[in-house]
Amino acid sequence: MKDLAADMGIDPASLTRALNGNARLDTVQKIATALGVSMKSLFEPLDDVEGFIRIHGKVYQFNNRIELNALLENN
Repeated sequence: MKDLAADMGIDPASLTRALNGNARLDTVQKIATALGVSMKSLFEPLDDVEGFIRIHGKVYQFNNRIELNALLENN
């Protein structure tokens, strides 16, 4: 949090308040810029599943729930 606040040029307490409340639009833009992402990406739902799974001795990579479910159903 301290590093992100420093990259944004604001006090860490201000960043904490912004993340826990209603952040101003310019603060959201600063967060996105500091993270190197678009503002839109901050509000898109995340598919929080990705990784590798071993099935019958073979390792498969999956990048979302749909791919994981397909691997599980087909093996």
